[in-house]
Amino acid sequence: MRKIANNELSDQAYNMVRAMIISKELKPGQKIVQDKLAEDLGISRTPLRTALQMLEGEGLIDSVPRRGVIVKEFSDYEIVEIYECRAALEGVAIRLFTERATVGEIASLKSMFKPFLQGEIDLEEYKRVDAEFHVAIMKGSKNEYLHRLFRQGNLLVSMDAIGLLRFPDETLAEHMNIIDAIEKRDADLAESLAKLHLNKTKELILKRINE
Repeated sequence: MRKIANNELSDQAYNMVRAMIISKELKPGQKIVQDKLAEDLGISRTPLRTALQMLEGEGLIDSVPRRGVIVKEFSDYEIVEIYECRAALEGVAIRLFTERATVGEIASLKSMFKPFLQGEIDLEEYKRVDAEFHVAIMKGSKNEYLHRLFRQGNLLVSMDAIGLLRFPDETLAEHMNIIDAIEKRDADLAESLAKLHLNKTKELILKRINE
């Protein structure tokens, strides 16, 4: 029988705890009781500690003095900052994607949202596809440094943890309009629509701050 290495156990623990945070099974602001979580996951404390260190590095948890390990709770101000960064990076990425993407890459992008154009929309599936769309744009920009900045800033991780802030009945049409501009190779329009898409969410949060 193969003995499972500690780093493999840590990776497994990381994936499990990360999924619990993204799904809100571990809620924002909740204290992580490590003994109980290790028992629930059927692992020892050592790989769990390593996993928590990895998640802290991604910004999904915080180690708070006298409180312990807490699931990250994004403030409205932090969400605004995240969307400002996304608008800057994704605006450039959309422009480059429009100019550089193959016909196949554009067709793949278009196919992502087609299932949602008919019938009721599953929010979890839409959230997954939304993230996949933005990652595909980054990769398809064919600018590895830009893609690395996106990853190093943990913007995708933050998007996952924050979740959908506007519903698909509003954002689906925005995604399709962006894809239509890309298909027409109109880089100016695609960039403008992408920034508008992100800024609408940012303005929603700013309104909440100012109320």
